[in-house]
Amino acid sequence: MPIRNSIMQPGNTPAYRALNLSKVGIPNIPIIYFVRHKQHLEPVQRHCHKDCFEVGLCLRGRFVLENDNSQYNILAGDLFVNNPDVAHRMLDYPKGTVLYGMLLRTDKQNLLRFTKAESSEIRKRLYQLPPHLTVNSNSVKHSFIDIFRKYETLQGRYRRLYMMTACMNLVTNLLEASRQPSSPSHADRINKIIDNMRDAPEKPYDVDTLAHQAALSPSHFITQFKRLTGLPPHHFLIKCRLDEAKIRLRKTRLPITHIALDLGFCSSQHFASHFKRTTGMTPLVWRKQKLQKENDKGRNLN
Repeated sequence: MPIRNSIMQPGNTPAYRALNLSKVGIPNIPIIYFVRHKQHLEPVQRHCHKDCFEVGLCLRGRFVLENDNSQYNILAGDLFVNNPDVAHRMLDYPKGTVLYGMLLRTDKQNLLRFTKAESSEIRKRLYQLPPHLTVNSNSVKHSFIDIFRKYETLQGRYRRLYMMTACMNLVTNLLEASRQPSSPSHADRINKIIDNMRDAPEKPYDVDTLAHQAALSPSHFITQFKRLTGLPPHHFLIKCRLDEAKIRLRKTRLPITHIALDLGFCSSQHFASHFKRTTGMTPLVWRKQKLQKENDKGRNLN
């Protein structure tokens, strides 16, 4: 099936702003866009942007990018790059996802106001970028914000001059960000949180604090956490506490109330309720049963 060449249409609504900067004298930028998905949308057909790089930033939310038959989980703060003529699409459009992006035309001899040699170097570096970058994207974000703000507030020749410079800054900020060591991905951050919860289940874990550590909104943190563990954070913490309780019940003679309070349960009754819901037994019965099995095993060995 032939790959459709997609040409984004200009628009100016609160949820979709797409500016054709060639109309203000910047021919290398046919579209720069801001999109806020107010509802979940179905995947579109695979397409490409002929002679244009697509450079984008996921400002909020998440989506799955399919690029040349590979899939990338793009989360808030991540950058994505689609090379000219490479088939790509978003596999989902979750509600609340916010994106910045632009198409950078490369078929001109010079890019923006870069020299011929500089343009050649930039093209080479752009082609070397991976489709998904987990780096510090703050400079790229501020470049996008600056361009949209100045488009509205400036007029005449100075607007063209300023925006040309701002677009050059955006490109160089992207390339400079790509040279930095990759920052931990959201999945890496969440996996570290999971390890901490397993190692120290007795500690309190506030969802807002955990979401901040993962660089996600609380709702998206919970979604990503559940994808990795199968459980929401609070239920996973309870599981970790119960797993540790089983170890202490089996290997120590500590009172059940002591174990319950030490692992962060508000009372022994609260602990017993969760324990019985999971095992079908109270902690005391479970302990006696395990000790009896170990004693029976020891006698059989003798």
